[in-house]
Amino acid sequence: MTTTSIPAVLETAPLDPALAGFLAQAAAQGNPPLETLPPPVARQIYRDLAAGLGLPAPGIVSASDRTIDGPAGPLPLRVYRPGVAQGELPLLLYVHGGGYVIGDLETHDKVCRTLCHEVAAVVVAVDYRLAPEHPFPAAIDDVTRALRWVAAHARELGADPSRIAVAGDSAGAQLCATAALRVRESIPVCAVGLIYPVAQHFSEPSPSMAENGEGKFLTTGVMKWFIDAYLGGRSELARHPDFALLHSTSLASLPPTWVATMGHDPLRDEGHALAQRIAQAGVATEHRHYPGAIHACIHFTAVSPVGNQIMVDLAAWLRVQLSRATA
Repeated sequence: MTTTSIPAVLETAPLDPALAGFLAQAAAQGNPPLETLPPPVARQIYRDLAAGLGLPAPGIVSASDRTIDGPAGPLPLRVYRPGVAQGELPLLLYVHGGGYVIGDLETHDKVCRTLCHEVAAVVVAVDYRLAPEHPFPAAIDDVTRALRWVAAHARELGADPSRIAVAGDSAGAQLCATAALRVRESIPVCAVGLIYPVAQHFSEPSPSMAENGEGKFLTTGVMKWFIDAYLGGRSELARHPDFALLHSTSLASLPPTWVATMGHDPLRDEGHALAQRIAQAGVATEHRHYPGAIHACIHFTAVSPVGNQIMVDLAAWLRVQLSRATA
């Protein structure tokens, strides 16, 4: 497989008009910044937002909850299966975003149902521990444990253990890529899908942070809150390879990787740099840029179609990668 040419300069475009209207309406409401709220309140706001701004997910997908033994106690999972599929299916471990502080099985239920339907795969979502109650490395330890468990129990889930992929958005993208690197010698992960990934955050300021750090949903204030909570105030961890993917020396060990960046996202430049770095390491890399989109737009499918398009594009790529695993 050849590596997609990744442009040195990303395409620019005005903010999607529907997303611009949504952001203006949100600003007019005058709600307190998320980082000023107690974590349980912020988490409920995120659940409500994801439920209210997303289109209904495909109804033919079934879901069931279960719990496995995690590194520090019970670890909840949610297993999705497409209703019309037969035989052993590919398996996708999905890791939710939310800055390591918010997000759970409910915030990403529609996302997982959509991917389950579009990929025609068993999808397993992991409800990893959140900061500040559980700082680094709790989240990555949980995600790694979940990946090892699904690989060992794929057939029990009706899936093919030789066709496993991982994907996630934002912080979840960083976690799933890191987990894939952690298990690279024991589990043959076929593909990694990264939607607006966290790759370094504040360790190296970027133009997109300055351009998009206010007024476009993900702000510099909430990002600082997320990272301070997750790293427990330990600034020396900001370049740890299990947190900052751009400082990893193991990117060449990734399987084929798909990276999506948004034009009006503070994380745009680090996601772009990550795609370039992975490709330069010799990994087959597909980079998709959505110039009019913002961070978290996969939740806003009732506002703009771009979020759903991102999931459809990722699913199409995953189908190809997972079909190659059987060739």
